[in-house]
Amino acid sequence: MVDHTLYDTTVPSAGSLALAHQKILRMKVAGVFINVAGDINNLAGNPTPITVQREVYGTKGRQSQDIIGYNFAPSFSVEGVRDPQTKQLVAAQAWLVDLLNAAYAEGEDNKREFQWFDALDPRLPAFEGKFSVAVADLNTGYADKGGWTFTLTNDGVVERIISPITGDGAAILESASPAGQAPGDLIVVRGYNLLGTISATIDGIEVDEIRPVDDNAVVIAIPAAVAGSAPIILTTAAGASEPLPYAAA
Repeated sequence: MVDHTLYDTTVPSAGSLALAHQKILRMKVAGVFINVAGDINNLAGNPTPITVQREVYGTKGRQSQDIIGYNFAPSFSVEGVRDPQTKQLVAAQAWLVDLLNAAYAEGEDNKREFQWFDALDPRLPAFEGKFSVAVADLNTGYADKGGWTFTLTNDGVVERIISPITGDGAAILESASPAGQAPGDLIVVRGYNLLGTISATIDGIEVDEIRPVDDNAVVIAIPAAVAGSAPIILTTAAGASEPLPYAAA
């Protein structure tokens, strides 16, 4: 099952006008990646392909290239939130203080490690790497608001990683149809990670007939004695799904 905890818990610091979005940016602080997406806007990976020339027989004189990797220059903007009394950036933005200091440092002190990935779909690309940090003041148009635009430049290879929101691979059930079927009838269960279904129960009763269709659908027969409210559970090698409510005849 996909873990949406990062998305569900991504909130701006109190006082920030940062917009909610479906991308996560994490910065390594004290050896641990922390989620800073709540206070940022306009996150973009900005990949640039790294290419090498190649010559293909029969196309002499024509340009041909292979992509062998990508450089990245992620960019994003951050609104600073200040404590009403001290006028300093709030404690929740300690990471921002660190990043601003890094932007004006030199050598290794100018570099930080980041991850970025889609907040909801683990099938989309996720990346991790070390980056040099550059910053420019953000013109907010308001005297009581301030912010910065950061541009990161990769320092070496940016690795494509398994998305941090990837679940354990257990089946995720979304629907079962048609409703109101009786014992012996076939129903179609739809969802994700269903192709490897090895067993199923309806209202705790073992299903004898299981016909996987593809990764998003499996056909099962309703066992004898099932009636009324009868939750469905499918099990794969990764474990059992959460129960899916179903109303039998």
